[in-house]
Amino acid sequence: MAFRLPAVTGTKPPLAQDNVMPHDIEIIGRRSSHYTRQLRLLAHELGIDYALRPIHDLLSDDPAAYAGNPALKLPALRCGEATVWGSMNACRWLARQTPDGEARVFWPEQASSALAMNAHELLAHAMAVQVEVVFHEIVSKRAPDAASRKRRASLGGSLRWIDAHWRGIRAELPIGRIAIFDVGLFCLLEHLPFRNPMDLSAMPHLRAFAREFGTRASAQATPYSFDAPPPETLRTT
Repeated sequence: MAFRLPAVTGTKPPLAQDNVMPHDIEIIGRRSSHYTRQLRLLAHELGIDYALRPIHDLLSDDPAAYAGNPALKLPALRCGEATVWGSMNACRWLARQTPDGEARVFWPEQASSALAMNAHELLAHAMAVQVEVVFHEIVSKRAPDAASRKRRASLGGSLRWIDAHWRGIRAELPIGRIAIFDVGLFCLLEHLPFRNPMDLSAMPHLRAFAREFGTRASAQATPYSFDAPPPETLRTT
């Protein structure tokens, strides 16, 4: 079953440039982050301009690096004098910046059936586990242990469940609205080959979904990459 999203209605493509201050909306995060991409992708879908301010040091314990978030997490959204922490909060605040923006989005709490609610729960879990896997196993290069095996088992199990229940999940998502489920799932599926390669050959629905969503202008405008270091860290020889 194919998925359908509405056409982008913005009058011009959003901008995503480092340290461009004339924009009223600023996303604080990383181009390599699936949570940041979820927010950026929604901005493109809604036709909202924004500036991207990279967080260069994820090991920093200074809340200022994370737009004041004492939890030391990304992303954050600055909109005028307001600062909002967390991907989902930021997505909702972002949607409020355009007429009928919130109504154009299908939010996780609007899922009414057990199937749809469970699908949103597993996606949220898988996105969080992906962060743990990348940080502990890819970045820190920790040796496999019982905890790491459970993380990977839960990530794979969540994705397999979503694939196995794909047709039912699609039937629960309204046509003509931007489903946060779709945005988050695409960002996660694209993040896997970027940072944590997994074999998805046994998940045909997820692979087909990622291919189809990947043709959207919002997806093509927000590819994963590593942010360039700040100018003061660059050395010339």
